[in-house]
Amino acid sequence: MSAGTDGRSRPAAMHGLSGEEAGVRLQRFGPNRVETAGKVTFLGIAREELTEPMILLLLVVGVAYTVFGEFQDALTLYAIIFILVMVEIWTEYRAKKAIASLATIAAPETKVVRDGRIAGIPTEDVVPGDLLVLVPGTRIAADGRLVSSVSLRVDESSLTGESFPVEKAAGDDAYSGTLVLDGEGVLEAAATGGRTRIGEIAAQAQVVKPPRTPLQLAMKSLSRMLAVVAIFFSVAIPLAGYLQGLPLEESILTGLALAFATIPEELPIIITMTLGLGAYLLSRENFLVKRLRAAETLGNATVILTDKTGTITESRMQVVAVHPAGAREEVLSAARSAMTELSLSITDLALIEEAERLGIPAETSPILREETFGGGRKTGMVVRDRLDGPALYLIGAPEEVIARADDGDAGLQEALDAETAKGRRVIAVAHRTLARTEPGQSADDLEQHLTLDGLIAIEDPPRPGVRETITRMARAGIRTIMVTGDHPRTAAAIAGEVGIPAGAVIEGHELDALSDTRLREVVREASVYARVTPQHKHRLMEVFQALGEVVAVTGDGVNDTLALKGADIGIAMGVKGTDAAKEAADIVLADDNFVTVGRGILEGRRIFDNLTKGVRYYLSVKLALVAVFIASLLLALPFPFSPIQIILLELFMDLGASASFVAEPPEPSIDTRPPRDPHTPFLNRGLVTWIVAGGIALLAAVFVPYWYTLFRGEPVVVAQTTAFSAWLIGHVLLAFVSRSTTDPLYRVGLLSNRVMLLWGAGATIFLALALTVPAVGGRLGLTSIGIGYVGLVVGVPLVSMGVYEVVKVWRAGARHSDIPWPFHPE
Repeated sequence: MSAGTDGRSRPAAMHGLSGEEAGVRLQRFGPNRVETAGKVTFLGIAREELTEPMILLLLVVGVAYTVFGEFQDALTLYAIIFILVMVEIWTEYRAKKAIASLATIAAPETKVVRDGRIAGIPTEDVVPGDLLVLVPGTRIAADGRLVSSVSLRVDESSLTGESFPVEKAAGDDAYSGTLVLDGEGVLEAAATGGRTRIGEIAAQAQVVKPPRTPLQLAMKSLSRMLAVVAIFFSVAIPLAGYLQGLPLEESILTGLALAFATIPEELPIIITMTLGLGAYLLSRENFLVKRLRAAETLGNATVILTDKTGTITESRMQVVAVHPAGAREEVLSAARSAMTELSLSITDLALIEEAERLGIPAETSPILREETFGGGRKTGMVVRDRLDGPALYLIGAPEEVIARADDGDAGLQEALDAETAKGRRVIAVAHRTLARTEPGQSADDLEQHLTLDGLIAIEDPPRPGVRETITRMARAGIRTIMVTGDHPRTAAAIAGEVGIPAGAVIEGHELDALSDTRLREVVREASVYARVTPQHKHRLMEVFQALGEVVAVTGDGVNDTLALKGADIGIAMGVKGTDAAKEAADIVLADDNFVTVGRGILEGRRIFDNLTKGVRYYLSVKLALVAVFIASLLLALPFPFSPIQIILLELFMDLGASASFVAEPPEPSIDTRPPRDPHTPFLNRGLVTWIVAGGIALLAAVFVPYWYTLFRGEPVVVAQTTAFSAWLIGHVLLAFVSRSTTDPLYRVGLLSNRVMLLWGAGATIFLALALTVPAVGGRLGLTSIGIGYVGLVVGVPLVSMGVYEVVKVWRAGARHSDIPWPFHPE
């Protein structure tokens, strides 16, 4: 249950704190957290960035320019360095701020009694004196003493290291950080935050420090490798130029500038920013990514193992029929007796709502014993101490309840078949009067010879948009598997409504009888599994993984934690999910909606696509920059760019790679292509081929105008101006055509990426100012050029990138028509 109340008043003993008193105590004792994670601040990021080796290299370039160059040129260079460093700092700040905010968005909630009502509040707002509602799966939020306890068992391994659960009775102490496994209870909080036992022992354990993802680590390693290559060329090229007669000072400055421009120091930042901001944008759509590695894997999902109730359906249960029809009040009264005041599931709330509508009060007789759902049980049992003697009430799966009753009714069996055929959930209720000596017997012995009260049919219709989402997932090569504890006919009916093939519904007991080999064959065809336990879900997940599938699993209960942890993508329900499920999962759904799952997976594809595009473009530009200098040396030509121009180009390259591709919308083909093979390395043959192709296209766009200008006998400053102009135009055009390797630019949408448009417009305006305003161009070593050369620096990049675009479109068409093509798909 999420924030808000269940609308039911508590007895006087369970009134809890008032909202006003809780606010006062929160001010007095502070938030209920062990340790405040270090805040992400702009100044903190600036301090980190200014000590980075690459930033120090920039400053070395500035000092060298001050020593060897003109003072005014040095001031210009310092201004460029300042802008560049601010861009780096702001980019890193945005990424880390987004990542840090995810921890806040996905913060856990705790159920407490406030003003006589059960409410879900942020765990940080729990204060001493609060009454905490404990149900299976609850992570206890404070140290305190149990006010009430029914069959309560707590896992204290996080505190003591002992793996065996501990039985808890009223009056016992319970501690923050421990997990409720079974039963129900109410705890009065005595200590919160750093004053708790676990807070005193391990304050540092609560600091949120997201580990680097495998992709981030891989890019860090790649950056180091490429840095060695870049440093080699940044030393070798100027040295070769000096040996060919270039001045020593110019060679040193060129080497330093080239080192900074070619070393891929921003590569890990691009990864962090794309994943971090992508995950943050997902969180605004109720898809809370807790671990960045999930953002990497999300778009690769091939199978979704999803619950039905509350995920595919609306989680808005209501009683629609009671059998026998003439015993509505008697059946609902028995159902209320089978529940406690801590019964908070959506099924419980539907029964209570209908009972209260009929004026049936809650049962107030003391509870002698309780057996809750879970651990293989599909029923809940309550033994009450009534005036006429102990009475047992059993509620839950009809087949289990009916099997324990003596007076089977053929009419009720027919009603069960009719209701489940309509896709409704059916609950059976039974009771038995016990002797005074019986409550201490085992549950199996007690749950025999029951009197069947009747059946209650509850309806939970499919959510709007689920059918369309499942169809879209299928089109994208993603298979949806329904795994539910409901009756097979209910599961089949709902599956049929939402478009999941329900030809063969496999039940939990059938799974138990299948070997792993046989099950691998079954899962290829069957898409609906009913009357299954969380253990069955975990087994299905393992079988699909053994078949090479990338599996996303949804779950909400304590027993789902095994499947959530083992899945490639674990998705917990944020509304009805237990604390244990949310902790085990990689992702939390804030709305428990399957539509959000589908949207999140396709958004994961977009994130990975944009990451690939950004890296591809970034490395193509770096390759082209080195290639331009190598080509100039091989042809014994002057360097095409001065050191100050190289630094300025780096500014525009950073903006293009780190910002523009993050904002790239999804490609039109994103839901019509199969998922990416997760075993394919990031830098696969196809990606490397496109990096080289982009580098060659940009090399041609820049070097042809540069060589032609020198061939015409123009001064070096004019040739460098044409090279600089062609570079700015060429690398902007390269960014636009790099927005997809399968769809032509007109289909992607020329105007669909506003960030890239602003960046391209900014680069174009700057170039126009540099060519027309001597005060600007002169500071950068540029000069005005004739209209013919303007046509050259515009026309050649257009032709070069046009050829790149034609090759891209032809390659995509060849792939779909099975024409042999040397470029392997990514």
